[in-house]
Amino acid sequence: MPVPGPLSGYQVLVVEDDTDSRNAIQLTLEASGASVVTAASASEALASMAARPCDVVVSDLAMPDQSGFWLIAKIRQLFPRRHVPVIAVTGHPFPADGVRRAGFDDVMQKPPDPDALCAAVAALLSERGTSKPVDE
Repeated sequence: MPVPGPLSGYQVLVVEDDTDSRNAIQLTLEASGASVVTAASASEALASMAARPCDVVVSDLAMPDQSGFWLIAKIRQLFPRRHVPVIAVTGHPFPADGVRRAGFDDVMQKPPDPDALCAAVAALLSERGTSKPVDE
């Protein structure tokens, strides 16, 4: 259950195939108040996004079935009218500018620093002009 914090009222989708990494990112975001839904694969993430809109996606890049690069292409193709900010998290040395050119809004190395991750999510929401829901 979300606690009051700077991300209260926001829905974040975490896409990560590694259970420990997924849980750590989830706990970090929930500690800042976000409501977090998780997915263990890119296809699971797309199904989640189709069923329930989210404010931000935090996605691993290197996943066994479909990569984060595949996921970002599908998100931008399937949801063209709503630009959902997507943060890539990776343990691989992908160049940040190449990751951004692929459609990601930000990129962080794994494991992401908890404060930096929450600040990045908040900054993307602020840049996008997303306001908190008033009914929550």
